[in-house]
Amino acid sequence: MNTETTTAPGITMTESAAEQAKQMLAKRGTPDAAVRIGVSSSGCSGFSYRLEYADQLAEDDQVFESHGVRVAVDSKSLLAMQGTCIDFEKQAFKSGFKFINPREKARCGCGESFSV
Repeated sequence: MNTETTTAPGITMTESAAEQAKQMLAKRGTPDAAVRIGVSSSGCSGFSYRLEYADQLAEDDQVFESHGVRVAVDSKSLLAMQGTCIDFEKQAFKSGFKFINPREKARCGCGESFSV
């Protein structure tokens, strides 16, 4: 298991995304947990993003730290997400995490899935 946290280029969060993640982890009562991101086969373009809590790290997790938040990603997802920055956008009628992935080649019309 790669439990060593790295700041090497890989997965980053903007300050607003990190603050939102910290608030969510604190509200959940697990402020020291990591945030797990990944991709799964889904949608019309092939992949969709996953974002969940990581109370425990998996054997193949790579852990990155950004603005005080640990981000865990499995090795398979990292292939499709290397260099991704996670942002948090707060708008009047829609708020949420946004994945800025330089490996994305196309995104479906509804914006819910992508291809690499």
